[in-house]
Order: sequence, then structure tokens, then C-alpha cells
Amino acid sequence: MLVGQSDDPASDTRVVNSPGAASTPRVADRPDTDGPGPVSPATQAYSAVDPTRSSEDSVAPQSGAGPRVNRMALWALALSILGITFIVGLVLGYRARTQIRQRRELGLPFATAAIWVGWAYLGVFVFGLLVYGWILFIA
Repeated sequence: MLVGQSDDPASDTRVVNSPGAASTPRVADRPDTDGPGPVSPATQAYSAVDPTRSSEDSVAPQSGAGPRVNRMALWALALSILGITFIVGLVLGYRARTQIRQRRELGLPFATAAIWVGWAYLGVFVFGLLVYGWILFIA
């Protein structure tokens, strides 16, 4: 139950009755006193701001200064560069690019490079198969 506010306008402190003091009247309500007097000792002062919750509680914890790099983009680039796993790198590059756009993460250049390297390896692989087939069957 709200009894009154403190006199300091810069303070967010309000005086509130404690649960056990609901039946105890204020000093100003007693018949033996004249006018508004001090607040009875049964009341306590509480801050208007909940001390257990700060404004930082609603913000997700961050391990660094900015957004993090998408790990899938890094894996996509590594697997694309390896050569033998370029197909996996190509697929992961496209998936990482989608995730980066949805989550607003860093790593778009890595995903783009993984896609380019993956397509380059695929082009070299198809060209190699065509040359091998031409040598084997035509020549």
C-alpha cells in the first residue's frame, strides 16, 4: 500500500507499508497528535526500481564488442578450399549465407568465397571429366 513519496524529487524512493503494519495507523492518523508528523516506524522505504532487475537483464549477454562471425561460413570456406569436399563447402556456403542474412551476423565474405571456390572446383571437375572423356573415347 502506497503511503507517500519522499521529498527528494531526484529520488525514486517511495514509502510503503510493510505487510505486518497494515493494521497500525500512521502517526498523523492518531488522535493524540496534531497535524502531519513523522511516519511511523512500521513503514519502510523501498526503491521504485526493482533492485533484482536491472536494465541490462533484457539484453542478451555478448562475449565481444560486436556481432559474432558465423561458424558455418568458416567451415564452408575451409571445406571448399580442401578440394575433395568442395560440394559440402558449396552447400554449407549457401546455408551460411542464408543464416547470416537472417541473424545479421558477420561472415558474408567467407560464405561468398566458399560459394565461388566451390563453383570453381566444380567447373574444374566437370572440365576434367570432359577432357578425360574426349581423350578416352574420341582420340
